[in-house]
Amino acid sequence: MVNLRSLFFWGWMLMISAGAFAQAPAPAPAPQAPTAGAIKTDLIKQMQKDGYLSEPAAREVTGKYVSAGDFRQAVSAAGQAQASEPSLWAKYMSWVNLIKVVAVICFLLVFYDTLLKMRKALWIHVSKVPTIVYQLVFLSLTICGTLRPQAIWPAQAFYLALFCAWGNLILVAWMMTTYKVIRETLNKLPLYRLAPHSADCVLGMFYFGALALSYQSAIFGFFAAVCLSGVFSFSMMYTPRTLSLEFRERLLKAMVFGHLVVLTAYCVMRTTGMQWESARYFEAGIEYYCTIALSVALLVGASPWPFKAQRSHYMSLFIALAIVASMMYVFLDLKVIASILLCFFVLVTLEWICYLGFRTNMLVGAGMLGAVLYGIAMLIEKYGALIVLAPA
Repeated sequence: MVNLRSLFFWGWMLMISAGAFAQAPAPAPAPQAPTAGAIKTDLIKQMQKDGYLSEPAAREVTGKYVSAGDFRQAVSAAGQAQASEPSLWAKYMSWVNLIKVVAVICFLLVFYDTLLKMRKALWIHVSKVPTIVYQLVFLSLTICGTLRPQAIWPAQAFYLALFCAWGNLILVAWMMTTYKVIRETLNKLPLYRLAPHSADCVLGMFYFGALALSYQSAIFGFFAAVCLSGVFSFSMMYTPRTLSLEFRERLLKAMVFGHLVVLTAYCVMRTTGMQWESARYFEAGIEYYCTIALSVALLVGASPWPFKAQRSHYMSLFIALAIVASMMYVFLDLKVIASILLCFFVLVTLEWICYLGFRTNMLVGAGMLGAVLYGIAMLIEKYGALIVLAPA
């Protein structure tokens, strides 16, 4: 017996579908393809506007390379064909594709148990393969992607190399945690036995430094500078909604001295131009990351909390560096380094004002701190543009 309600429902759906197709708006007319003369004229005008051609040269080039026939000649029919093609949304959002999706969903429901059995059987075979096979295969692919990314994806060669460079490190770390033989062999080396974190950072510095010079990339150069700071135990960790700076306080002297040597060498190379073409790939990492690392070390060493026996030495060094940074800002093109050092020097000055003021009296401390903060706010309003945190 025929179900009249079912027939009525499907008939109603067919009527809606027919109405939707019947009321679909007609495609807009394809825009007219530009002529060769219009393209040449626009290009010459743009070159004249950008300063590559003077007005007499532009007139000469127009008379020589643009003819009257160019304005009657369409560039090609490809533009018109492309304009007449339907959009990507119109291609995929259609009733036919909707029916195909529903059909695939129905097939998945029918063969759901079979697919689960196939996945389980496949996983049994996959798990039987030794881990070293996957590690070596993936490592060979990432090494190939790091050294020859053009052969895999020429259009996105650099980003592929960047992804594979980090993939190499992840796979090496995976192999080190999987096999104790590798860790035991590394622990026999003197540098790994004394400071394994610094040894890893030294290798990372050479690794990213070589990639920075090979690809002429400031991104790899920044990572090399991060590893350089890691040699002195300084690291920056980011977790969701938290940015933390970590370093070993017992290595505070090495952290200050090492970053001071690095920044001094960089400033000499920058001002004299010696080997600057090779060093400019590390510019962002040294000017920002290494300067922040040095400033944080001096801020901790010169801070009045907690008490340190040598905080007077760090404070004297910080004052001297603040004076040098002021001179660098005025006379040299090193405004980023100078701005960061001076900002941290203001912080340590505020710490000492709070320490001395609140040690005397709470009201005196609050008054001194409020007066200094108000003065800083007035200076920022008037001279805030002098703080340069971006390279020229």
